[in-house]
Amino acid sequence: GLRPVKGDLYIRENDGDIDAEDGTTVDVQVVTDPDSVSISQIILPLPGYNIQYPPNDVGELYTKMLRDDGIEMSKNNKIPESTAKGSYRKLFQRATNLKWDIVGGKENKDQLDSTADQMVSAARLTFELESGCYATMMLRELMLSTMSRGCKVNQKTMST
Repeated sequence: GLRPVKGDLYIRENDGDIDAEDGTTVDVQVVTDPDSVSISQIILPLPGYNIQYPPNDVGELYTKMLRDDGIEMSKNNKIPESTAKGSYRKLFQRATNLKWDIVGGKENKDQLDSTADQMVSAARLTFELESGCYATMMLRELMLSTMSRGCKVNQKTMST
């Protein structure tokens, strides 16, 4: 769901960046009271020898996947990929300075109003994300939501 659960990892809102300047991580907290933490504070670990895994089902999944792949994170491991220090990423990241515009002629813009669920052939998006976030992931999620909504509209049309 979209709510924290016991054992999730989080950082306090005022802790700032997830990675400190000197390469150490900020004070990672474990959720004990899900009602006291916002989903926007939840973080996930990037595997490494210097990170904390969640003490819940998610942490067990990390451990199982690493074990199944024969990976043991350690400074002294001979496999370079296993010597990563690790880090954390926010589970959800809001885009800032989000702007959009319909690409095409004036006739397309005149056809849209705020009450209609119109399809557009092309749109231009501009936005900013924090370091470590990927625009392609945001666009994928946006397109999945849009495509899913479009399928529901088409299903309603086809069934009537």
